[in-house]
Amino acid sequence: MTQLSVITINLNNSAGLQKTIESVVSQTFQSFEFIIIDGGSTDSSGSVIEEYSKHLTYWISEPDRGIYHAMNKGIKVATGNYCLFLNSGDWLVNHTVLADVFSETPTADIVAGDVYYYDNQRNTIQWHVVSPDVLSAKTLFQGSLPHQSTFIRRALFESIGYYNERLRIASDWLFFVEALLEKGCSYKHYSGVVSYFNMDGISCNPATDSLPKREQLSVLQQKYPLFLADYDRLAHLEEQSNRWAASREYLVFTYFQKIGLIQAGVLFLRLARFLKRKMAFNS
Repeated sequence: MTQLSVITINLNNSAGLQKTIESVVSQTFQSFEFIIIDGGSTDSSGSVIEEYSKHLTYWISEPDRGIYHAMNKGIKVATGNYCLFLNSGDWLVNHTVLADVFSETPTADIVAGDVYYYDNQRNTIQWHVVSPDVLSAKTLFQGSLPHQSTFIRRALFESIGYYNERLRIASDWLFFVEALLEKGCSYKHYSGVVSYFNMDGISCNPATDSLPKREQLSVLQQKYPLFLADYDRLAHLEEQSNRWAASREYLVFTYFQKIGLIQAGVLFLRLARFLKRKMAFNS
């Protein structure tokens, strides 16, 4: 069996599509198929696909009903043991990364690597996001796994179901919740960067900044209402933590910690308590 199906969806992003394709077809790894689902682009995406068609196992260009409908179309024609969703504009970190990931045949249902968030306006890496070594519910309450760096066993889509096409942006999050928290699927962290994530997409658009949380809350209300209190509590604690980290008091605290004043103060208090107990005992 082919070890991997790389699935790329695209709509009117010919430059991004070409960058994605070039990062895939230059891989030293051979046991993969490459699938492109284009949503009926009216730019030059069709010409890009034709140019690289000899490297493609399957491609189609026709209107679809959105991101997750296109991803589901890719899953349905995939034959690989794992699926990687590398959408148009995202690209693999180097020519050997797929060979590195599959150098030892993965056994976990979901294998998540790390990702660089790339700011195309500044031509720089904005964030280096590391997937967790040990997964917890907190991981999925406060975020998600990076789908462009995550390898999902294809059979999970048959046993759990395909992506929810009613959601615009949170369906991959919902799938991970169902697979990892509800169904208990196995997980492993690949300790290395797999891909660059292009920050020009919908998930980083200020106009849709609140959409992921709104969709997540809607899902929790409908499917997991008992999680709502925990979700709100974590969000509140995260907000408090961010305020503390941005405060002047935090800057002073970290400075005192750096020069050793905090540690000295702790030792002084311990010594004072010890002497107080000793004096009380002797009296």
